Parts: sequence; C-alpha cells; structure tokens
Amino acid sequence: MKRKSTSKINNKISVVIVTYNSAKYVNNLIKSLNLIQHHISEILIIDNNSQDVDQITLSSGCTLIKQTDNLGFAKAANIGIKKSKNDLILLINPDCLLKNKSIIKTINKIQINPKIGIIGGKIIDLDSKQQRFTANSKATFLTGLFEFTNLKKIFPNNKFSKKFWIENKYSKTKEINVNSLCGAYLIIRKYLKGQINLFDERYFLYLEDMDIGDKVNKLGYKVVFDPNSEILHVGGASSNSKYKIVLPHWYNSRKQYFKKHLKKWEFFILNIVFTLEEKILEIYHKIKGEPYV
Repeated sequence: MKRKSTSKINNKISVVIVTYNSAKYVNNLIKSLNLIQHHISEILIIDNNSQDVDQITLSSGCTLIKQTDNLGFAKAANIGIKKSKNDLILLINPDCLLKNKSIIKTINKIQINPKIGIIGGKIIDLDSKQQRFTANSKATFLTGLFEFTNLKKIFPNNKFSKKFWIENKYSKTKEINVNSLCGAYLIIRKYLKGQINLFDERYFLYLEDMDIGDKVNKLGYKVVFDPNSEILHVGGASSNSKYKIVLPHWYNSRKQYFKKHLKKWEFFILNIVFTLEEKILEIYHKIKGEPYV
C-alpha cells in the first residue's frame, strides 16, 4: 500500500493496542496514557474476539475495533496500523503502563529524525522492578541454538545469548542502533520508502517484532533503543500458561523466523533440534499431567 499525500505534517501519534481477554489491563493502560494525552490524537484498540470485550472502558479518542476471530498479534496490529491517521504509531501491549512522561522525548527523536524507522525504550517489570531484555542484535544459527531452546537453561551465561541481548553493553543514557526491539513497546513509522510498514502475518504470536526489525534495517532505516524512556510491564495478560507463553505459537514462530532468516542448511539443522525439543517437552507434560499450552 503506497502512502497517500498529506497537506500538512501531523506531529501527534496514534496508539494501537491489540488485546485478547485483557480488558482490565487495557483500562489501566488507557488511564496511564493520560500522561501524554496532548501527544495522542487517537487510540485504536483491536480486540481479538475476547470474552471480556464489553468490559473495556472507552474514553474520548478511543476506537474499539472488534474481530470475530482471534487473529493473533501481527494481523491485528496491521489492522490498527492501516486504520491509523498519523505517521507515527505507538504499539503497546495491554499489560503495560506508562510510568512517567519519558516516552515524550523518545517520540520527539523519531519525529525529527526521518532515518529512524522504529524506536523503543526500557521495559521494567512492575513486581520485580527489574529491566526486561528489550533490544537485540541480529539472530544467528548459534543464537537460535543457545537462546531459543532449553540449552539456555543449561548454559545460562553462554556468549551467544549475551551477544544477542545488547542493551547492557552500552551507555545507560545514550541511545544505540539495534537490530530489533521487544514488541511490547514500539514507536514505528507508518510508511517506509512510500510503503506501509506492516508485520509479517505468518507470525500468529511471538517474534514478529524481530522480523519487522530485520525488515526495517534492510530498508536502510534505523531501529533505535533509547534507555532514557521506560514503561512498566505487568505481564502475562493473554496467557494462563505457567511459562507465560503459549507454547504451540512459540514453537511455530521460532521455526517461521529462522526458516526465513537463516541459510537453508542452518535451518535444516536447527529445525531438527527444535522438533526434538518439542517432542520431548510434549512427552514430559503428558507424564506430569500438565496442559501442553
């Protein structure tokens, strides 16, 4: 989809929230967005056929877009991106909250620098007060092996994972260029090179944020991590799994990602490892009498 011409520059942003059975989180997030209300012209809530959708409280400027099926994150986010009226879009998970107004300076950075395609900041866990890993370098075959399998539990301090998560290696106050950022908090530019900037809809849930980071970098734009900006993360709003993820979607997404971004022989080997791990874990869950989700 090509960009439509506009007669004037709109300095305000659109907010896109994708939700699935997360009404109470959405309501709290919307309240926290009042901190930057003068920078927002619209809030688009894409609901993936939730049972609690009627519990979402819409304030002025909010639009609820109901889906008749659970479309997953990427497809639902794309609906919001397409319908948004502004050049800049804040994509934020429903189980997040604005902690302060630090995001305003981050918005300003992408507004004044047309070379930035995506920008984001710190994500702080609400309970532990610890910073979540947010910014990463480009994933490799060894990243897939040591970060995206349970080998990370056996080798938690492996150098491949440390190289992948890069924000702690640099200045705590200076922004850095990265390959991709966590999709819980992204400010994206709607159009890149005249084309609308969308997620790959083959990802139902997980890793679509890494994929879009790869795309933006390949197009010659910057993906920037700004440590001066931060939001709070409550976590697990759409998942009842003890792992805080939906395993089948995680398995599908990691295969989709590495098939797309690795050489054929690299993915062939990695796919064998992924498949073996999935089968072993499935047997383990059956023995333990736990749901495989």
